[in-house]
This record gives sequence, structure tokens and C-alpha cells, in this order.
Amino acid sequence: MLIKIYRFELVNKAIPTKRLQITTSILTNVEFIRLTLNAEEYNIQNTFKPSFISSLYENPKEGVWVKIAGYLGGRLKLEQIGKEVVVASVADLSKEELEKLVLLETGLWHPPFEDELKALPKRFRILGERLSSAYHGVRIPIAPHDFEYIFISILLSKRANYDIVRRWCKEIWKKFPNGFANILSKESEFKEISKSYQLSMLIETIKDLSRLRDDSSRIHPNILKLFGKPGRSFSEYVLSLPPELARLVLLSIKGVGPKTADSILLTIFMDSEVIPCDVHLIKFVDRMKILKHFEEPKKDLCRRFLCKSEFAEKWGISLCPKAIKGECVRSELINRFGELGGWFQTLIYLHGRDYCRSINPRCKECPLRDLCPSKTTSRRLHPK
Repeated sequence: MLIKIYRFELVNKAIPTKRLQITTSILTNVEFIRLTLNAEEYNIQNTFKPSFISSLYENPKEGVWVKIAGYLGGRLKLEQIGKEVVVASVADLSKEELEKLVLLETGLWHPPFEDELKALPKRFRILGERLSSAYHGVRIPIAPHDFEYIFISILLSKRANYDIVRRWCKEIWKKFPNGFANILSKESEFKEISKSYQLSMLIETIKDLSRLRDDSSRIHPNILKLFGKPGRSFSEYVLSLPPELARLVLLSIKGVGPKTADSILLTIFMDSEVIPCDVHLIKFVDRMKILKHFEEPKKDLCRRFLCKSEFAEKWGISLCPKAIKGECVRSELINRFGELGGWFQTLIYLHGRDYCRSINPRCKECPLRDLCPSKTTSRRLHPK
């Protein structure tokens, strides 16, 4: 059964059922469901590759993604053919539930972000147009029903090549299919997958997450007053919260910093304004001189304060002093990009991977070279 997503009814404006053509047939007493989704201005490769959801899939060929883990693992295939995404599934759920799940996981729950660029200031609009031309059809896929899998994938990605993370995940999904409890019950076997410190850190983070259920004193008292303590299922508790409060809870866990928390939020909530401030984004902001002065988000502040004044007023939790002073890169970019924030960050990640590298950047071929004030000096190894 799908976990209810916070504010789902308020955001499902982007899920028009007329976009779907559904056919079903009964094969050996198992229901086979085939969906055809209208996928205008969409590219499944550009959408899945930068998303942590890709750790739950195999990509046997261009345009084809087969789910191997999580909900419907081994029972869901997605294939883009022209301007359609064809979905094949042997599902034990209703057509309506499968319809919602597929729209979430493909990112088609949200209309093309490119349509909203016209509302941005000129410079940001031009940047968005250039980046979205280079990386066409990017959306934001989410999988709230696969919270523990997403959590594991993101925690393992800290300072690790994502191709390596996907290999780790594939082995983890095979040997530890039941998530956190399975990993903690076979800790020594889990560590045999790799000697890399990321796996040991993940175990410590899961243990600390479990302790949070017994000792909730780290959670902001206003959250406890309004929503209670975490129950048996930590994922259900997080998903019952508004994203801005879920962020505070995630940041109370050992090993979860601002970038990690935002990556989780962007992959489980219908909240596309969330901006994970990774190395690619910080480098891009510095080289493009988007902000004159900025600081990266700091856990000590992020776990105690909120970024937006309307949220601070709504929940009775103080606004971050760095947001008040206009010094935090996350707060400033959210103010500028709004609902396009997570999409912009995804485009910047793709751009940083292909062109705006820390070492040997490809300035001559860069689609933004005429807009970049750092193009002649961008062989710096690190941003300021």
C-alpha cells in the first residue's frame, strides 16, 4: 500500500488521468497492467541518471529502466518511445495506485519546468534556457514508498562516485532486502560488501535513527507538540510532516547534514523548491557570480532554524539568522528560483559533471561560456 504523501491532494493538479491509456489482461491469474503516459518535453535518461531513484533500477539500454528493488522491484519496467513512456507491470495493487506511483517515479507528476522559466528574472531565465536545452526533459522523480532504500543510497553517496554507489546498492538490495532492520541484524556481513567508510557510517546513522524513537529530545518541541514522537516506522513519521519540518528531524540524526537531508527531501516529497547544496552547485554559483557573498548551509543552524519567514511564522520556529542576513546560499537560491530550485540544481549537477569540473573544466565547449565571468580563470581546482 502506498504511503500517503504530505499535502498530496494539494499538489496533484499535475496528475491528469486523461494522460494515461490503461490496458489490462489476466495471465495465469496475475494481473498485467500496461500504461502509456504522455511524455511531452520529457527525457527519461536525463531524469533518472542524476536521481537517487536510479539506484533502484537497471538501465539495460537507452530509454529503458527496469526496477530491481523497493516497491514493485522486479515487477516494473519503464520505456520511453518518442513522446510516450510505456509502463509494464505485474502489480498487486489497483490501477489507480499504480498510476500514481508511476507518475511519481517518472517525475511526470510535475508539468515541464521549462514552462515556468518566464517568471524568473532575465539572467536566471537565460541560464535556465541554456541548461535545459543542453539537458532536455529533466523532471524530479520521487519515491516516498521507498524511503529506506533512498535513505541508504543517499547516505552511501557522501564523497563517493555514484557509479560505485550503484554497485554497492545492487549488492545491498540483493542481500539485505528488508532495509534498516536487515542491515542491523547482519552488521558484519554488511561490512563485507566494501571496506569503504561510507558503509560503516551508514550503520552508525541507522543506529542513531533508531535511538531517536526512544529519545526524541533532539526533535524541536514544536514538532513534538504538533505531530508527536516517531513511532515504529520512522519513514511514516517523516512523511507525515511538512517538508520543512521533516528537514529538521532528519538533521537531528548523526551523519545527516544539510545536503544529505535536502537530497532525501527532494526524492521523497512533492516539493521541488528544495535545493541540495552539493559541490557542483557551490562551484557553479561561485564561477557564475550568481551571489556576491554566500556561505554554505551549516548543520548547527539548519537543525534549529527554518529558511523561510512564512514557515517560521507558521510553525513558531525561529528564522535562520543567516537567512535574515541574506548570507546562506540555500536560502538565497530558494528565494530566487522558488519551485524551480530542485530542477535547477539537477541541471547544474549534470552541467558540473560534463563541463564545469573542478579539474580540467571544458570551458571552450561549455554552453554557458559567453555568460560565465570565470571562463578565463576557471581552472581553479576549488571554489572560494
